Amino acid sequence: MRAITTVPPNGGVKFSQVSPEGGDGIKIRTYQTGICGTDKEIVLGNLKFARPEKGPSLILGHEAVGIVEDPKGKSGFKEGDIVVPMVRRPGKCRMCRLGRQDYCEDGDFVEAGIRGKNGFMRDEFIDDPRFLNKVNDPSILGLAVLTEPLKNVMKIKETFQFLRLRLPWYCDDSTLACKNMYVFGTGTEGLLISIVFRSLGMNVVQVNRHPLGETILNLFDLNKIEYLDTSSESLDKKVKDAPMDAAIDAVGAMDVLKEITDNIANNGIAIMFGTSGQLPSSNYDVLEKLVDRNIVVAGSVDGAKSHYAEAIRFIERSGKTTGMDRLITGKYAPEDLKIFTEKEDQEIKKVIAWS
Repeated sequence: MRAITTVPPNGGVKFSQVSPEGGDGIKIRTYQTGICGTDKEIVLGNLKFARPEKGPSLILGHEAVGIVEDPKGKSGFKEGDIVVPMVRRPGKCRMCRLGRQDYCEDGDFVEAGIRGKNGFMRDEFIDDPRFLNKVNDPSILGLAVLTEPLKNVMKIKETFQFLRLRLPWYCDDSTLACKNMYVFGTGTEGLLISIVFRSLGMNVVQVNRHPLGETILNLFDLNKIEYLDTSSESLDKKVKDAPMDAAIDAVGAMDVLKEITDNIANNGIAIMFGTSGQLPSSNYDVLEKLVDRNIVVAGSVDGAKSHYAEAIRFIERSGKTTGMDRLITGKYAPEDLKIFTEKEDQEIKKVIAWS
């Protein structure tokens, strides 16, 4: 069968023919797989933790939606069901045993298409029903590939809701309508974060350092999201007019962390989602800025099965009205490998169509 492979941690990308997978799990025909920055970084050889399941090669792909071909008598699934597979699979620590491998305590987990487990960029795969999420509404089949990145956002939202309970962090009318959320980054994750936090009633300001194309700007107009291009506008001036009550970093650059800690309001909430491996400059005293102003900072990665389910419900309920279909800016054949190394004008999310 067809597959897209790499040789981690060195990288590279190849269109391959591989043998079908065996096992007694559910047989799934891959419908679509998404490409994100993680896939591109693996191909470039920049993620040194990437590793194969066995042998030298790893099948790529962690964002996927598929169709059940053979449930093999597994309870709760039937032929034709639409399913989204989970990425991270548990190890043996307490958090993993509780189904919260997103909070793994010892790092002994595997991630499909990333480290230690073959991914979903292939014609079909066999999977354990415990790690499959059913999509009940067939009308969102074309959007379901966004479930994996959206589940990350649902965990970010859960983290935010928990952190704001530490004090009366709401408006005089008990809503969040007076609160401003700044989201740094305009990739798929950043855009999904803004869409979800607008649904909470917050004012959202999306921040990046360059002009945007019409596709994203139209998405902002639809969802009433404000865009701040810091190549031509001042973040310092903006926060004077609209205080930065909360911020989410979907970039991962250390200078973004500095911008947040320099500008966030007292009692603010900052959630860091992106990572880059950069170290802070030695002369930047982030602790003083955080401690003196009661700023709470949390990191967030991956999500639990409950977050996949919440993401699917959000797409079913709001995917079309929020214009999530506009995030998918190109569909490609598996053989078209240039999509891993070339970026197109106004690109947001690339999707590979397998069937």
